[in-house]
Amino acid sequence: MCNASKLLTIAIPTKNRHEYLEENLKSLNAQYPKFKEQIEIIVSDNSNNDFTEKIVEKYNNLNLNIIYKKNFQDIGSDRNIAQCFNMAGGKYIHIIGDDDLYYSNSLEKIIKIISKDTYGSIFMRPYGFTNNYKLEYPSIVTGENEILNCNNFLYKIATQITLLSAHVINKSLIKDIDANEYCGTNLVQVNLLLDAVTRSQKNFYFKEYMIAYKRDNSGGYDFYDIFINKFNQILKSYVDRELITENLMKKIECKKIKCFFPIYLFRYKFYQKKNFKDIEDYFEVLKDRGCYKKFINPIFRLPDFFALFWCVILIIYGRLLNGDAPIGIAYIKRQIREKILQRN
Repeated sequence: MCNASKLLTIAIPTKNRHEYLEENLKSLNAQYPKFKEQIEIIVSDNSNNDFTEKIVEKYNNLNLNIIYKKNFQDIGSDRNIAQCFNMAGGKYIHIIGDDDLYYSNSLEKIIKIISKDTYGSIFMRPYGFTNNYKLEYPSIVTGENEILNCNNFLYKIATQITLLSAHVINKSLIKDIDANEYCGTNLVQVNLLLDAVTRSQKNFYFKEYMIAYKRDNSGGYDFYDIFINKFNQILKSYVDRELITENLMKKIECKKIKCFFPIYLFRYKFYQKKNFKDIEDYFEVLKDRGCYKKFINPIFRLPDFFALFWCVILIIYGRLLNGDAPIGIAYIKRQIREKILQRN
């Protein structure tokens, strides 16, 4: 139940990753003291050891005042996220991955925005990092902070709707919802986001990169089944209830085709050395989309070299279309710096 005394709940679902959790809490502790009267912190723990609890105790001694929930059996990723939502007492909730980090002054920016007005969701622009989230920060920022209606907001964030840590959700708008109802898709957060956004015509988009997420640090699930089939099923359920239009659903999926999937297909082929044909069937629900035929289908039809080259072209195009060229620039700079260091 929402507690008016807390403006924001920061909830962290975790399992056996206390080293990452410590870095998360360290970044939070650097910003929290100024806003401790407005923020509550929850850690929901699926771990089968007591390392996480010890980390929580350490940061509670540093005045983080964490509400710690130990699950004495592993309730699964979905239910852990759902539990975070259901436990939250703040007007807004930010469920953040245990390996993701708040960049400098991110909390101050969030609190400032949600203190002044009411939004369905606040999008915290994310960027990936490999080693040092501060050194790998994309220093160039493009675009503008924007207040957007439901349709424009969902299209704007289409490629990152599924990214747990990118969204601050207005729980007070959906306090009647039991998040456990959404378990089973590995995308509980998408339902909660859509519920909040479709109940509000004002949503906030931050142009600044505010959340650093650890690259290539998740797994244990069928990536293409979840991000194509399960995601499609969720969107369709909101179309069926007339909460979003079928046209918006198609626009969201088309943007993901252009800006989201090419880089994962490139990694699948170039780094994992696997055959594109192994995953073509996953795209069945998207094959009637015109943008699929133009952008993704050639990857499965072209010889390997040309397919990889086409992926690279699409990745560059997707970065530009999504306003994320600075991430590519930061990546290139890091690669050059690492090569120089290796030579020295």
